[in-house]
Amino acid sequence: MSTVYKILDAIDKSIRFLIFVLLVVMVFSTFMQVLGRYVLVIPFPWTEELSRRMMTWLLFTASAVGYRSGGMVGIDLLTSRFSEKLKKKLDIIIYILVICFGIFMIWQGHALATRMVRQQSSALGISMFYVYIIIPVSGLLFVIFSIELMIKRITGYRKKDQGDT
Repeated sequence: MSTVYKILDAIDKSIRFLIFVLLVVMVFSTFMQVLGRYVLVIPFPWTEELSRRMMTWLLFTASAVGYRSGGMVGIDLLTSRFSEKLKKKLDIIIYILVICFGIFMIWQGHALATRMVRQQSSALGISMFYVYIIIPVSGLLFVIFSIELMIKRITGYRKKDQGDT
């Protein structure tokens, strides 16, 4: 099972690198937009659209990574009073609900992306398929990460610290 966790950690690391690249491209595009509009007085038509596309991909990928690392919002006010056994059951129910949502994202996102294959973006001229394909990809990540988190919760898996032997 540790091999699977190592693969998932590698996927997580790759997605984090992608998030970094998306952020850099988005900042560069926004900088070019401001430079062109206010300094050169020659607005670039592609900068705003590229920034929006990068933001879309950034949000969908970062939400999946944030979910895996436990960075999503939770309501602890009520659950802090529950027994550990009840908390575990609630966590598993939540993981199952997220898996269902991920499957819905895969199903509907794929349908949307395939409908957009022939539609071109106005400024960049790329197929809108490339914009919307992140929805089912993100859904798949949510499903995979939910299964991982559920298995870890059921088995009581704890990642060893770097200093442990």
